[in-house]
Amino acid sequence: MVTLNLLPESVQAAQARRRHVKRWALILAAATVAGTVPAGAHWMQHLQIEELGAQSEKLQSDLAAARVELRTATAEANDAFLRLERAKALRSKRAWSGMLALIGSCLPKQCWLTSIATDPEVPPAGPVVRSPLPPAATPGAAAPEKPAVVTIEAPRKLRISGEALDSADPLSFVAKLKESQVFRDVILERSLREGPEQESQFRFELICEW
Repeated sequence: MVTLNLLPESVQAAQARRRHVKRWALILAAATVAGTVPAGAHWMQHLQIEELGAQSEKLQSDLAAARVELRTATAEANDAFLRLERAKALRSKRAWSGMLALIGSCLPKQCWLTSIATDPEVPPAGPVVRSPLPPAATPGAAAPEKPAVVTIEAPRKLRISGEALDSADPLSFVAKLKESQVFRDVILERSLREGPEQESQFRFELICEW
């Protein structure tokens, strides 16, 4: 079968050019789409990486702040725990209320006390004897320091100061304290007259040792 194209050559050439233009346009569009998709995916990945980096920096900052707060709270808790243990140890050594009541009962009527203090006033801390059980550790968190429990070397002396109207009253006070047999020794360290002779008072100081 013979096919004859009766269109002029100029029309045929124009149609061929249009076909070539369409073909190249399709090829360029496909190439543009093929290049744009990876570029867009790469740009999205870059944005996600930047966002994750910002989140990581914020988490690291929050973690550092939490660690500082944990160290501060742990130090405060340890300090409070040690002070509580010292107070418990000191209170367990002597029945202070009973001792003060005894001193008051031995005090002559014309005497009054100005101060009562342990000697030394602040007992030194002894060696570490035990540690409390640590709290449950949080996964990934640094283990808190264990507060050391110390024994207290309790004071062995009581320093009592007061005033009396009669020079014999401090001696009577010392004698009654010795008779109570609560203290190992009671020593009158000084008893001095103060003021004019008509209005004089005797300031005294004694040491009770057990």
